[in-house]
Amino acid sequence: MKNNKYNVIGIMSGTSCDGLDIAHCLFYKKNNYWIFELINCIEIPYPKQIKDRLLNCSHLDGLSLKILDLDLGEFFRDEISKFIKISKSQFDLISSHGHTVFHEPKKKLSYQIGNPLIMYNSLRIPVVFNFRELDVIMGGEGAPLVPYGDKELFNEFDYCINIGGILNISKLYDKELIGYDICPANIILNKFSRELNEEYDIDGRLSLSGNFDANLFKKLNSIRYYKDDLPKSLDINFIEKNYYPFFLNKDPKDILNTYVNHIGYQVNNAIKKKKSRILLTGGGAFNNHILKKINHYNKLDHKFIVPSKKIVIFKEAIVFAFLGLQRFLKNKNVIKSVTGSNFSSSSGLIVENKII
Repeated sequence: MKNNKYNVIGIMSGTSCDGLDIAHCLFYKKNNYWIFELINCIEIPYPKQIKDRLLNCSHLDGLSLKILDLDLGEFFRDEISKFIKISKSQFDLISSHGHTVFHEPKKKLSYQIGNPLIMYNSLRIPVVFNFRELDVIMGGEGAPLVPYGDKELFNEFDYCINIGGILNISKLYDKELIGYDICPANIILNKFSRELNEEYDIDGRLSLSGNFDANLFKKLNSIRYYKDDLPKSLDINFIEKNYYPFFLNKDPKDILNTYVNHIGYQVNNAIKKKKSRILLTGGGAFNNHILKKINHYNKLDHKFIVPSKKIVIFKEAIVFAFLGLQRFLKNKNVIKSVTGSNFSSSSGLIVENKII
C-alpha cells in the first residue's frame, strides 16, 4: 500500500440472491476525510445451480452447506480473477461480505459462506471476511454494518437507505451513529415475482397489476418487530416465520401490491427528521412502484435521492471494501451505538499467510 492510496476489491452477495457485485475502489484521505473513487465494477448473475442452493441454504444439512461454501468460494475466486485480469491495477486487499446463511444474534450466531481460503490460495491477495461474528459474540446484533461506511463516505445525507433483500437505514445527522433493518424488501418481492415466472418485479409492473389488500397491510404493520427497541436486525428465518404465514392463499400480484405499500409506509415511519435528504440505493431503487409509494407516504417533506446507477448497485460493495480496509488498518469499523455491542470493534478476519 503506497502513498496512502489503497486499491481494494469489495464483493457483496445479498440475501435476495441476485448475484455477485464486485467493485474496485480507490480510497485515500483528503483534509482528514475519506474519499472513494469507484474505478471499475461488475454485476454477475449467479448460475442457476448456485442460485437455487443459495435460496435454500438456511435449510441445507451440514455437509451440503459446506460443499456450497466451497463451490461459492470457487465462484468468487474465478470471477475476481477475471476482474483482475481486465484491470490495470495492483490490488492491496479483497474485502468479502460473503453470503449470509444464518443470522440469529440472540443465539450469538451469524454465518456467511464463500470460502476465503480458496480466494487467497489462488490470488495471493489478503482477504478480509467474517465481519459480523465478533460483534455478535460481544452482545451486538452484528448488523447492519454499513452505517459506519455511510457516515464516512456519504455524510452529505441525513439518512442512507438500502433497498436490498432486507431494507436497512443509517441515521447520519446525529453525533451518535444509528442504523438498523427496517423491513424485508426484495426477499419477499422476488419470492412472489418468481411465482409469476419472473426473477424480480421489473419497474414494479407485477405489483401494479395487483390489488391493494387493506387487511393484509394492517397485519403486516402489526408485526411485533416494528415495536421492538433498537438495536435490531432481521434474518431469513425470522422473515419466514413472521411474514410468510400472512401470505398463504393470497394472489401473488395482490401480495406484491400490498407489500410495496408496506415498504413505503415503513420507510417513512422510520424517518423522524423533517425535510431530510435521503439517499436510496439497492435493487429496489430501480422499482418505480416502490419509489412512488415511498413518496406517497412521505408526509414530512423529505427529499429522496436516487444516485447514479453504479452507486445504486454497488454502494454496499463499496462500503464493505471500506470496512475491510479499516480492519486491515486496525481501525474501528463496527460501532456499538448501531449494533448494541458492548464495544465498538475492528471486526473481520484476515487471510494473509506471509509464509506461503
